This record gives sequence, structure tokens and C-alpha cells, in this order.
Amino acid sequence: MPVHFTDKTLKPLVLGTVAFAAIWTSTVQADVLKLAHFMPPTHPMDVQVMTPMAEAYNEAVAGSSEIRIFPAGELGPGPKEQYKRVATGVADLTFILPEFTPDLFPVLTSYELPGQFADSISATQAMWENRAAIEAEVNRAVPLGFWANNATILITRDKIVRTPADLSGLKIRVAGRNMARVIEAWGGVPVDMSPTEAYQALSTGVVDGIYIGPTAFSSYKLYEVAKYATVNIPGSIYSFLLAMNTDAYAALSEGERKTLQSVSGEELSLKAAKAFADVGKSALGLAGENGVEMISLTDEEINVFAGLSPFSEEN
Repeated sequence: MPVHFTDKTLKPLVLGTVAFAAIWTSTVQADVLKLAHFMPPTHPMDVQVMTPMAEAYNEAVAGSSEIRIFPAGELGPGPKEQYKRVATGVADLTFILPEFTPDLFPVLTSYELPGQFADSISATQAMWENRAAIEAEVNRAVPLGFWANNATILITRDKIVRTPADLSGLKIRVAGRNMARVIEAWGGVPVDMSPTEAYQALSTGVVDGIYIGPTAFSSYKLYEVAKYATVNIPGSIYSFLLAMNTDAYAALSEGERKTLQSVSGEELSLKAAKAFADVGKSALGLAGENGVEMISLTDEEINVFAGLSPFSEEN
């Protein structure tokens, strides 16, 4: 027998179908790609690099997937486990400091030896000229970008440092063994720690100084706990890496992969390097405005430190 539908029978059927569709649509959400880093959300690498990249990607893919940033160690504290987090899928993308796992990144950490580069941009350009070797060593994830920051300066709590004798016996925060070897050769006592721990360590006297890029003055408010900064001591650069979980990358559609490539890579890396350069200059100005005394070494004083470097040709 044929079934005849009246307005009374059709109306609840249509309404039910619409309601089901609404419920189904609300539960089918875009795949969230978790981007994890350990810095505050106000850090220039979040504000000027990762957030614009995520926004550009999200807008271009129009809801098929979404990069969502988890700052300040929300998916795990500190930089030391960042590569492991992306390799094992705790996060889909991570911001990595290779110097905390130098055995995994011998090429990237080789750029950190003191005196090689004048600024973040020239160091980053050199990295991209060696792109194949760097990408080959990132073998547990997909590299999306790599770049450098400004040469390190020496920020001290209450002592001016102009000579190795001034540095003798001082506990200095470093990141990684290359910088530890430098500080040790200069007579200091290296203390390996995350930059997020630097403020408290300097404030309480756990360390006497911080060997770090100048952006730390603004990123971590070190001007509140430091009196001096030796700004032209022979500096190292830090290398940085943005990487994606291999399976998460493979799960993207072809269009999503092309979009991700278009918002990352060398262009993003040079943008990050420029952000470091610009923020570094303004951070030194901020520190000066807040009473930090800037110490500039003479050429002779610079040469004394350079001659003691464990990586110098004389040694």
C-alpha cells in the first residue's frame, strides 16, 4: 500500500532531519593540529611567527583542519622534550631548541659556535644554504623551518664583566654543551637551564648571569633582576627548529600540505630571524630605560675572550 505524506507528517520528519544534521555538523569538527611551545604567548616567536603562520593556514584551508597553539608548556614543560613530543605525537607541531639535544642535531648546533655570524639573518641564510644536511638530520619529524636568533650577550645580576677575570667563578646560565664549553673556557661555571627559568634563577642568586640573546630582556623581563649587560662579548647564536609529526603531516590532504608549505619554509624562517633582530634592538632599549647599564668591550677586550674560545683555531 502506498504511503501518503501530509503536511502534519512531513513537518516533524523535516524538522527531525534538520535537527540530526545540525547535531552531526556540530560533532564533526576540523582536525586540530596542536602546535606546542614552552614560551609565554607574548614571546615574539609566538606573536610574530607562529600565530601569523597558524592564522594564514587556518584561513586558507577554510575549516578542513586547524592549527591551534598551546603555549607556555601546556603540552609539557620546557624545551628538552620538544623533539620527542613531536616525534611521538604528543603534539603535531613543536618549536624546538636543538642545543638541548645536540647529539640529535650536530649540523644545526654547529651554527652556534661563537663568532661565526654577525646577526640572526646572516646565520639563517647560511642555514638555508645547507638545507639538505639540516633536513636530513631531522629524521623523526618533518622540518617546516629553521632559523637563528641574535648573538648572545652576557646579562649579570650585580657585577660588571669586561675580562675573563671578572667572570671567574660566576655561575652563568647557558643552553647546551657548546655554550657551556665557552663559559667554562672563560672561567665561569656553566649552569644549563631553560630560558623560562632564567628570571627566577637570576633573581634568587642561583646564577650570577645569563648568556642569552638580547630579546630575553623583553621576553622574560630580565631587566627587573639584572644590573649589567656586556653587549659585545663574543656571542653564540641559538638555532631554532619548527617541525611536524610525520604521521600528522601524511594525514593532511594534498591541498593542506601545499598550504602548510606556503606559510612555512625559508620565507617563514627569514621572517623569524628578522623578528629576532628587530626585537633584540628594542629589548636593549627597554633594558636601558629600566636602568640596566650596557657594557661595551674594546677590541682588545673582545680579542682576549675570543682567544680563549675552545673552538678558536689557536686552541
